[in-house]
Amino acid sequence: MPKSIFADPRERRSASEIALAAIPVNRYAGSLADEAGTLSKGDFLRIYRDMAIIREFETMLNEVKTKGEYAGKAYEHPGPAHLSTGQEAAAVGQAFLLTKDDYIFGSHRSHGEILAKGLSAIEKAGEGELYPIMSGYLGGRTLAAVEGAGGGKGGVKALAVDFLIYGALAEIFAKDTGFNRGLGGSMHAFFTPFGIYPNNAIVGGSADIAVGGALFKKVNGKPGVAIANIGDGSMGCGPVWEAMSFASMDQFRTLWEGEYRGGLPLMFCVMNNGYGMGGQTCGETMGYGRVARVGAGVMATGMHAECVDGYDPLAVVDAMRRKLGTLAAKEGPVLLEITTYRTTGHSPSDSSSYRTKEEIEAWAAEDSIASYGARLMEGKVADKAELDALYGECRELVAKAYALATDEAASPRMDAASASAGIEPLMLSNAKAGRMGDGACEALMPKADNPRLAQIAKK
Repeated sequence: MPKSIFADPRERRSASEIALAAIPVNRYAGSLADEAGTLSKGDFLRIYRDMAIIREFETMLNEVKTKGEYAGKAYEHPGPAHLSTGQEAAAVGQAFLLTKDDYIFGSHRSHGEILAKGLSAIEKAGEGELYPIMSGYLGGRTLAAVEGAGGGKGGVKALAVDFLIYGALAEIFAKDTGFNRGLGGSMHAFFTPFGIYPNNAIVGGSADIAVGGALFKKVNGKPGVAIANIGDGSMGCGPVWEAMSFASMDQFRTLWEGEYRGGLPLMFCVMNNGYGMGGQTCGETMGYGRVARVGAGVMATGMHAECVDGYDPLAVVDAMRRKLGTLAAKEGPVLLEITTYRTTGHSPSDSSSYRTKEEIEAWAAEDSIASYGARLMEGKVADKAELDALYGECRELVAKAYALATDEAASPRMDAASASAGIEPLMLSNAKAGRMGDGACEALMPKADNPRLAQIAKK
């Protein structure tokens, strides 16, 4: 008989009421001085740099899609480009504390999330482990293109930054030198050595996959957490509710034993930019008001839900630090709503006719990069010349990756027809894994003594 919990009718039928705890909304009020004890000048400037890289990367993609060129070089890209311009602080703040052992699973508009997570992994990795990762990936194909173009003159970490930006862009442009040989493209790009797992063309699809990643970590004692990056529109989709229902099961905390007892190391991170394609989620297509409210209906803990200002990268870093602590204490899953906004359309072909010009301009006036830069200058962390120079370096990084990714000789498209056995070996491993890791399987009794096995054997 499996383990169970006695369902007491006296308790179930007794009169009571359900009390819901208050859900914090945009409570962060920290200053640069407050953060100085945990963040250095280099940290403050890295946050600015990472946001600038993402902004320029997506500016480049938008210009290619709308103008057919960038930095004076023409290029035609027929693939999708679901941009997140305006959401840079949300992506960078979320990734700032994460390492390569933490897994992120993205949504439609994941360019910023991919870059932010990769840049954070690079910062935290040792130089001795970065080069083997790059040289061993796809037989060194991506790295060879970067090194052939003179990348990484500032050392191994500088090379890794070039590698990351180029590998992601080459993948988006369907090049053989891309992170996935151009087969994933913009909506299925990933680089698992940095903990970057595929984004998803199915709205909310990453939620279920992230649950699997968190369960893998839990039962195998692996370090790190799993994060489902989903949009506010995905709250109307079944996979998200299925994922939350599975992840919140009480048995993790009541029936599992020993080191396995406790919640999944899982975060549902909702990038709430206010729109699900062309529908305004708050006030129109949804009834939650704030996504964080959903947590109260899923678990008695409320999923430790919180809504944070995604236009303030330091507020997001602070929230992530606390939520990661909650997960480390085995009290997950958690729900973090990051309020943000996309100033571009759902895609470059979207004219944003469902919202007013005044609304877009109002959010653009609150631009997270400009406002954060102003705080750095006001706090004497950097002056305008220093920030301008840093932004200029980011433009050069993106321009260099663009020039290389659009060079047909250095970055060719994959010739699947000439592959030894066609495209099949690139898509299917034709291999199997007998177990998820090393060590003996744990069981409550020897296999030979299992009564259910004995019962089945008689049939």
